[in-house]
Amino acid sequence: MTRVHQLSGAAGSTALDAMYAAYYASIAQADESRDGTVRHRLRPEVGDGTIEVTSLRSGFHIVRYDVAFAGGHQVGYTFPGDHFELEHCVDGRMHIRDANAGAGDLQARSVSLSPRCATEGVVAHGDGERYRAVSITGSWTGLESYLGGLGAGALPAIGPEKVARERYLGRSVALRPVAGPLEEIFLHRRLSPGRLLFMESRLVAALAALIDGLSVTTPPADDRDRALDDHEVAALRRVPELLWRERHAPPTLADLARASSMSVRRLATGFRALYGTSVMDYHRRRCLDRAAALLVETDWPVARIGHEVGYASPSNFGYAFRRDRGTTPARFRRAHS
Repeated sequence: MTRVHQLSGAAGSTALDAMYAAYYASIAQADESRDGTVRHRLRPEVGDGTIEVTSLRSGFHIVRYDVAFAGGHQVGYTFPGDHFELEHCVDGRMHIRDANAGAGDLQARSVSLSPRCATEGVVAHGDGERYRAVSITGSWTGLESYLGGLGAGALPAIGPEKVARERYLGRSVALRPVAGPLEEIFLHRRLSPGRLLFMESRLVAALAALIDGLSVTTPPADDRDRALDDHEVAALRRVPELLWRERHAPPTLADLARASSMSVRRLATGFRALYGTSVMDYHRRRCLDRAAALLVETDWPVARIGHEVGYASPSNFGYAFRRDRGTTPARFRRAHS
């Protein structure tokens, strides 16, 4: 049976804080760490996983989700126009149904930005579906004050309503650079004196990427997709899973084009229109992101992880990982363990 909960109120208000506290208490048991992070462990009858909430000195909250709800889960929300939320889905998906923005799924590697207007709707998780994500919450007013204190100046204009809807539903390619700093927060597990400072630094990096993204005037995803028919869009959306499934012997672009019933050029340009990057860059990033997660979440040897994500030799994996993350797999594991 799907559980339904309700949240409403202004960010930072006593009423909303009380609603969140009641919500967490109804689904989880809480443990607080030395730095003030509260880890909510889902009750067995609710599901499996944790929701971690860290309050920063800047006034923002960082919420890290790693959950799978038994029987499904729904949260209704009613927020005023000053409510700010920036969320990156690391893995899995969350369905959004909003009265103004419409409906869509926040999927892996996508970023959602709340519009600067009142919102009302429901977010939902399917039965047993794992959802991993990081969210920054606060207020737009607080964000402007924070950026002003950093000397960043005013936020760029949010843009037309249609563009704001696309950003809210996770369809804006321009916001994808925000994912990097937020994913670092998700992967960071080490309890240390500098942990809050690390999170604050990643918050600043994410906001810098957000400002850059808001400054880019790209057409919304459905405009870019307009030249693609429904069959082509469906075929292109199967490409990432095909690459992952065959990662130990990756198909060429020609192989993918044949499997998708389109030309190589059509595949390449269509994929870039949908995902904002090339086919192989997308696949490489997915493999290395998965490797980073395995380095933190498992005690597997580095060589095994490299093979798991498709690299034929440990040296090739080490070179690719170091080039992407700026450090070796072993050092990355130590820094995030």
